[in-house]
Amino acid sequence: EYIGDTEAMEAYWKEWGNLEQKLVWNWDSLSEWDDISAHYRQKNEEVHFGYLFGFMVIKGDEFPVGDPRRRWKYRIVFQGNNVRDQDWQVALFQEMASTPATLDASRIAHIYSCFEGNDVQGRDVEQAYITADLRGTPTYVMLPQELWTPEMYKMRCPVVRLDKALYGHKNSGAYWQEYCHGECIAAGFEKMPGEWPCVYWHPLAYAILVVYVDDMLLAGPRGRLEELWAQLGRSIKLERPPG
Repeated sequence: EYIGDTEAMEAYWKEWGNLEQKLVWNWDSLSEWDDISAHYRQKNEEVHFGYLFGFMVIKGDEFPVGDPRRRWKYRIVFQGNNVRDQDWQVALFQEMASTPATLDASRIAHIYSCFEGNDVQGRDVEQAYITADLRGTPTYVMLPQELWTPEMYKMRCPVVRLDKALYGHKNSGAYWQEYCHGECIAAGFEKMPGEWPCVYWHPLAYAILVVYVDDMLLAGPRGRLEELWAQLGRSIKLERPPG
């Protein structure tokens, strides 16, 4: 349905362009699948192979056509349910846990925003996961043919190494959470003690930050919020809400 829609195709190519620009995969690693498999078998080490796929949605579909809040959005993900190792066996993962903030934390932030002089604002992190490096077992992926270079058409089964924690990989959430934690600390926040995962306090600005996967909620003095967003946005790209 979206193939003939100009705006949809713009979203399609924008997504692929963003991933390439952010070095999600390494073009210099271009190799034959069989050669990579043989290399790791010879070293008696594990390597993973996977696929990418995309899906198109209309974000803000409840708004009328022409409203800036209604737009096509395309996302590329790693097919985490179909990953193979160097022997074409189903790949096994040492899964890493990621613990998002609780609903109670969001409620506390909204209650705090009701104090005199306070406010609450939200931001989405743009393509959060791929901000973090993909560590662990080396992972190679096949790219769709529309991205192939002339060299790849001469190959039997070209693959490139995945370098960023793309959505869909079993451990991407944990890698992103580790990276995000470091950025929050660098911005002057401190981790809340006790059973408050992904909740931070800024001791100088008297602000609460709640992180739920790639959504951030910031509550505190109205005059300090923009400054705090700027500090958080130094190494992660935050989307401003429309309007």
